[in-house]
Amino acid sequence: EKLRESRDVLQASGQRTERRAQNSNHSRDDRTMDLSAAFDSLTEGGGEKVEKEDVASPISVEAASDPVIVMAGSMDWARAVKGSAGKIKKGDDDEEPQFSTPTVLGGFSKKKIASLGVGPSAGHFLAIAIDGSVFALGLNSSGQLGLGADYTIVKAPTEAPLWTPGKRVAVKAAVGKNHSLVLLDDGSVMSAGCGSRGALGRGTHKKDLADKLTSPGAVKDFGTKVVAIAAGADFSLAATEDGDLYSWGWTEFGKLGQGTDGSYNTKDSSIKITFTAEGDPGRVALPPQGDHEGGGPPAEPSSSSEPSAKRRRQKVVSVSAGKNHAACLCSDGVGYTWGDGAYGKLGHRNQEMKTSPTRLREARFSVLLCGDSSTCGLGYAELRGRAFTKPPTQKDGMLYIWGVLKGTHGEGATHPRAEQELQGWTVKKTTLAMGAAHLALHADDAAIAWAQSPVAFGQLGYGSKGPKSSHKPQKLNDLDGLTDCAQVTAHAGATLFLFDKANMDASKQKILDALDEWTPPEGDDAFVDADAAADADDDDQEKTNGKGKKTKRGRGAAAKAPAAKKPAAKKSKKK
Repeated sequence: EKLRESRDVLQASGQRTERRAQNSNHSRDDRTMDLSAAFDSLTEGGGEKVEKEDVASPISVEAASDPVIVMAGSMDWARAVKGSAGKIKKGDDDEEPQFSTPTVLGGFSKKKIASLGVGPSAGHFLAIAIDGSVFALGLNSSGQLGLGADYTIVKAPTEAPLWTPGKRVAVKAAVGKNHSLVLLDDGSVMSAGCGSRGALGRGTHKKDLADKLTSPGAVKDFGTKVVAIAAGADFSLAATEDGDLYSWGWTEFGKLGQGTDGSYNTKDSSIKITFTAEGDPGRVALPPQGDHEGGGPPAEPSSSSEPSAKRRRQKVVSVSAGKNHAACLCSDGVGYTWGDGAYGKLGHRNQEMKTSPTRLREARFSVLLCGDSSTCGLGYAELRGRAFTKPPTQKDGMLYIWGVLKGTHGEGATHPRAEQELQGWTVKKTTLAMGAAHLALHADDAAIAWAQSPVAFGQLGYGSKGPKSSHKPQKLNDLDGLTDCAQVTAHAGATLFLFDKANMDASKQKILDALDEWTPPEGDDAFVDADAAADADDDDQEKTNGKGKKTKRGRGAAAKAPAAKKPAAKKSKKK
């Protein structure tokens, strides 16, 4: 402040400044420049300090003492994963529960869940218990639940011990459309599901690229511990404790960030373009320090396994994967995106595809999340030409969204845009979630959700009398007043809230106790095997009442029975 006042005085009082400058053998301009430089140096010096301060870090969910999972959305996993194309039409059978009102998942009540692994493209999820065991629920058509069994759908929370071989325990989970990843306590990564596009990262041998791998296997060694994982529709990402970024899977749209989209022509006599299944994890090169624009081929081959510390100082601490684009964050809050640029979801003021990580402008972030056609993050405004300073009062930052914003109205943004309607709310990075086409969060004592494109599975949780879809952020009335939310996650057709009941006072517990509770089916009813699914397809999945009419079951109906036990591995009778 003193330097600023001195500079203003010098500029306003030319004659007195000139006389002082002459007496000290300096010109007025030199004195002004000296003080201006000192002022800029002071602010930039503060910026240098902030550069060394961690703005972003690996996301870690604080374990709840008495966890309760609340869900809004559909358990018709096969329909939900298709998005709006899978919505229920008039005359369709609706046999699976759909919770337009937030409902407690009773099947998890005794399992002490610490965190949830959910992805925007997925029709399933994995839950990590406090003791490091893994529980699975949802679609398993490609073996993505890691049960070692040939079930198509698992309708009840089921323990999946194959994810944790030996004495190892699970730490985090990430799920894609047809595959899943689990990070273990020793820093290694396991994968299961569809390997045909290389998303499992087990290698490039034919057996590693099979359509269905029901038993979890190890992703190829990274040479160091992994601290963050993400699963897109058909690709995967990982960040190591050294700050290096790796990717593997389907190369289309350049979503691996390795400087190419991996396309090639399969025919000599005609044009038939396809893409590459990269089954080996390859290192992704960020732009060199000082060249934050990116967008071109990496300076070094991205498949190199050599450490990158000599080339750059950025340390990747978190990753996110959408349907066809991806994002990563460095410890200084600098974010990068790459892949499919349609609708401006990469945030670079255009709709261009980027095959290499390209820096986000306008803000630094504490978290970045990718959906199908949108991207969001919590962050802090960054002005060009000014040293960045993290605001001490904003905690994890304010909400930014870009890409599709209001699909039915054609409204969007090609760069990070602050969500003004949520100004003043305190959102934690663990309680912000992006599904395929909707956003959900918990802030202060309220749960809020809205859609970027129309949704139809009750995932916004507005209740049976509320709208199915809304472009405007709205509270979930049934959860209003609840605090102690440890995590919010979302996938294609549902939103999940993880609350800690132990820290709630009596009035808050009363709100939670007033919610409906879902009880999963038991025994064989909890599992649909491959043969049964094939038979259902042959019958067009229709049930008649003897008069040639479809028989409908009540929407939201659920069997009243205890949770299923873990299944024994079985093989399909059909080849």
